[in-house]
Parts: sequence; structure tokens; C-alpha cells
Amino acid sequence: MPQPRILVAEDDRYLAALVRQTLEGHGMTVTVAQDGEDALHRAYSDCPDLVILDVSMPVLDGFDVLRTLKADRFHRDTPVLMLTASRCERDVRCAVSNGAADFITKPFRPDQLLKRVKRLLAGAPAATVAAQPRSVGYLNC
Repeated sequence: MPQPRILVAEDDRYLAALVRQTLEGHGMTVTVAQDGEDALHRAYSDCPDLVILDVSMPVLDGFDVLRTLKADRFHRDTPVLMLTASRCERDVRCAVSNGAADFITKPFRPDQLLKRVKRLLAGAPAATVAAQPRSVGYLNC
């Protein structure tokens, strides 16, 4: 069975290394992009099985990358997990309405990330904004 290919677009080198280490430690192949433009180039060249996008990145932000991937017939079915430091409900809704399969807020525990990645790779439904209780701490921005 081939290793799942994961594209991680994250401009924070420490966080990118943490995500890479977590996923590679569980048999996944990880490519890291430092900005949104690089993420698009790598998505088109590597055809990942899953994309993990930081919302706030240089050149193109995560929402721009998400919209571009979902508009492309070769990538529209690739699951995208958004990473965000924002606890603003509007950002979460924007991610989901533009095609993100799931989202996770920073900081996060590596085991939480791994669980969501495995669920998305298995094709299982992910968390949605509607399923998130207010007690999680999202702000109505």
C-alpha cells in the first residue's frame, strides 16, 4: 500500500516541522510549502492525497489557495484541512463554505491533528462548523 502524500502549507518553520514529524512518524510522505504560491505549485506537481493549509501565509493566504484548488477539476476532491490561529467563527465558516473538509485551531495537540488527518484520508466525514459547540470558544466576529 503506498504511503499517503500530504502537502503542508505553513510559513512557521517550527510548526511545519512538528506537523511533518507527526505525520511522517505514522508512515505518511510530507511535502512542506512556505507560502501560498509555493503550495499551489506543489499541489499541481505532487498531486497530494491531502492538503493542510495555514490560513495566514505570505503571497497567497490559505483561503485563496483553498478556492483555487477547489476550482480545479484535478484537485476539487482532494480533502483540505485548514489550520488557523483565529477563533473567529466567520473564518471557520469561510473555510468550510469554500470547500475545506475540516479545520483545526492553533495551538493543537499532534494527536488531534493525526486523528483528523487519518479520518480525512479514510474518506470519513470530518467536523463541520455546524457540529462545533459554542463552548469550544469560537468568537462570533
